Amino acid sequence: MEKMGIGILGAARIAASALIPAIGKSSNARVVAVAARDPGRAKDYAAQHGIPKSYGSYEAMLADPEIEMVYNPLPNSEHAPWTIRALEAGKHVICEKSFALNATEAMQVDQTAKRVGKQVMEAFMYRFHPQIQQAKDILARGDIGELSLIRPSFSFFLSRPADIRWVHQLGGGALYDIGTYCVNVSRTFAGREPVQVFAMSLETGPNDPGGDGTDHSFLGLLDFGAGLRSSFDCSFKQAFRQRVELVGTEGSLTLLEPYVPGRDKKGNDQGHGSAAPSLLLNGETLDSVAADQYQLMVEHFVRAARGAEPLRYPAEEAVRQMRVLDALFESARTAQPVSL
Repeated sequence: MEKMGIGILGAARIAASALIPAIGKSSNARVVAVAARDPGRAKDYAAQHGIPKSYGSYEAMLADPEIEMVYNPLPNSEHAPWTIRALEAGKHVICEKSFALNATEAMQVDQTAKRVGKQVMEAFMYRFHPQIQQAKDILARGDIGELSLIRPSFSFFLSRPADIRWVHQLGGGALYDIGTYCVNVSRTFAGREPVQVFAMSLETGPNDPGGDGTDHSFLGLLDFGAGLRSSFDCSFKQAFRQRVELVGTEGSLTLLEPYVPGRDKKGNDQGHGSAAPSLLLNGETLDSVAADQYQLMVEHFVRAARGAEPLRYPAEEAVRQMRVLDALFESARTAQPVSL
């Protein structure tokens, strides 16, 4: 079967470092075009990464019939609007996280996808790495007893003052960017939705990058009921850390590289998701496998878009994720628990 043509909205770093190489290795997809609001930047980006076409507007790329699927790595504030535009143009969409700015926007994306008959998925690539299924199997076997606590962490020092992740109006902040991983991995291992949340955020001041009250650090508690809770932390002002600890009644399982296997202690790319990660079961190292989680994500999505298999994580899942983020933001704002 011919490889599915993919168009990229925006000349983003994440596309260059992860998605384009993954698509290049994939069995069923190829990058056809990139679009940017600056035609010169789009042309340079295309030349640098071997992309056949470049467009000086998003609208022009969406009109290209060779493109069947769009990857949307734009700022968070542009995720829902341009995902909807791409769906309405007849394209399937992988949208970067966070999927939208709130659950209302996420539901609008879901409704559009259903109306036009196209597939859309939030790009939580970590879920496709074999280590996640390996961890699920360990939990299902009862190797750590009954799961009672999930402790995810994700942080790095964001040193670029002009980075859009400092800008509140563009959907910046630690919770939208990296805390969303902590929430998603908690929901993934819990296997259900939280019934209540409590949160606290630390925000930028007038002398910080952005200076507009964007959360640079965020701490949250998720109560899943029946004795299962998650306690997570994320930050733009701490050293690079990524970890998920799963604590049960009889032991613990720790994923030392849950989100981006192959990063060194400073967060530098040493394989960007394609290295063999490290897992500890009751302190003992487990064997795991190397895999490009981005490649696995893209290949699955293309198969689902062509009707060869069900989509593992449809838009309804992204809506549920956004409801939890909404509740966390409300709890941080009010300093009160919020029920879902």
